[in-house]
Amino acid sequence: MNPDLERGPLDRSSREINSLAEFDTNVDPTATDTSVGRQERQGSQSSTVGSGMSGISTVEGKEVDMITPSNHPPSLWRRFTVELDRIILNLGPSYYSLTMGTGIVSILLYGLPWNGLWLRYIAEVIFVFNVLLFVLITLGSVVRYVKYKGLFGAVLKHHTSGMFWGCMPMGLVTIINMIAKVCVPAWGWRAAQLALGLWWIDVIFSILINFGMLFYIFARHTHTIETVSAPWLLPIVTSVVVAASGGVVGTALLPFSPSLARSVVLISYVVWGTGVPVALMLIVLWIYRTALIGLPAPAALPSVFLPLGPCGQGAFGIALLGKTVRQLSYDYSTPFALLETPESSLRLADAVYAGGLVTALILWGLGLVWYTIAHAIFVDHFFRCNRDFFGKTSFTIGFTAITFPIGVWATATTELAQELDSMAFKVIGTVVSLQVTFNWVYVMVFTIWKAWEGTIWVDPALSGFEKGRPPLRFGGKL
Repeated sequence: MNPDLERGPLDRSSREINSLAEFDTNVDPTATDTSVGRQERQGSQSSTVGSGMSGISTVEGKEVDMITPSNHPPSLWRRFTVELDRIILNLGPSYYSLTMGTGIVSILLYGLPWNGLWLRYIAEVIFVFNVLLFVLITLGSVVRYVKYKGLFGAVLKHHTSGMFWGCMPMGLVTIINMIAKVCVPAWGWRAAQLALGLWWIDVIFSILINFGMLFYIFARHTHTIETVSAPWLLPIVTSVVVAASGGVVGTALLPFSPSLARSVVLISYVVWGTGVPVALMLIVLWIYRTALIGLPAPAALPSVFLPLGPCGQGAFGIALLGKTVRQLSYDYSTPFALLETPESSLRLADAVYAGGLVTALILWGLGLVWYTIAHAIFVDHFFRCNRDFFGKTSFTIGFTAITFPIGVWATATTELAQELDSMAFKVIGTVVSLQVTFNWVYVMVFTIWKAWEGTIWVDPALSGFEKGRPPLRFGGKL
């Protein structure tokens, strides 16, 4: 006779819960089955492994059939929800770095010095993919902080994880820039309004993250020279990135509203000043730390590329803003500042443009230093320490640092190539842009591979909670 017909539905439900509990490590099997002890359950499972048949266990002096997880596996939906919950729990702000890398590749391919229509189609496809990726990560993050109590504060207080909040507005900037480059020429004023609205939102988030994380570093974190790290730059660079985006958005606004474009440019200069100088100060501190105690641990070694970010994006931003100022004065009769004569306004625009180019060249040269040293460190580590450094075992989400920082330096290179009409800069910009594209493909392949395996999802901020899992905000079982 079928054993299920001899037992009531309550017994069968108990066995199914036990099976799910063995699958979900976050569920305590002893809490779901009070009639059967852990020893009896383990004994019954060990006796049935390999047989594929029901085992026999003794409960209150009676022999009871026990079904192992291998014979009664959890449903596909249950496995999906358990894995989704684990992903959301570990979905720290560092995963926004994927949108940064994806976005910068779309921008580089769209603006490649030697371009083609097919490359722009590819850039647009990557742009749409980046929008979807950003929305998914944002939705997962909202669910994460609504569901788990105290997790948002734990991320802010963590000396590394909190720094990655800067990745969110920087990922959004790549979307804003592509809207300005692709959607505004196609759809006109409405798309320009969308880009402007998103830019303002990004400015607010960037300033809050920049100033807020600096405050936390000074007033809430406890640091030693060992804990100084390159990710400290991430919340600061948000201001640099959104300021450079102001040049892109301002240029897109020129045909529709020169006065709005002028306002965006003026604000962008101020925001640029809240980012680049502070970032340079932190780079000095990081150099001091690295010179004293050496390079970061292998898992954090890709962070050596991060100082390249403020140099590259700072150079791109200051050059583009100066160019926009000049366009406002010459093409739209909108002076940068109100002077006595129109000729004085034009001379001021020329001075701002020239000063921007000179500053951009200086920052580009500083970026060249970091570009060279960071690659030398990577090659040296590969040959001297770990030949599997670029393999799946060593890969972490931190490898996204080989995409965006190099990519923004490439945008500065192509911008200088255009303004200086320099073949050398065009060649360098093209080569570095293609390098970033290949780097992004490498990062995405290993990210998808390890995401499928479930080994990419890690948030160090969870270490502060018991068993690495914060309490639920609205009660219920963990």
